Amino acid sequence: MSDKQNRTEPAMPKTERWVIVMGCAFVPVLAALVLPEAARIPLLAIGGLTFLAGFALMVRESRRSRDNEGLRQLIHSERE
Repeated sequence: MSDKQNRTEPAMPKTERWVIVMGCAFVPVLAALVLPEAARIPLLAIGGLTFLAGFALMVRESRRSRDNEGLRQLIHSERE
């Protein structure tokens, strides 16, 4: 019985916010494929802005997290 009390549930994998935002950027782009032509430009603009917001979140997260050294070097490699 003590074994069951000492066991902890495995933690759920952490999903980064920027991955979710970038994934959501494809929704308006896919909608632009099936909706009338008048809606395409605004939907593509919304998709592009959402993608840029996800990219900004990724850069911000890479600066705050010390575990992402590879991503940090990729982003900051142009400065050196």
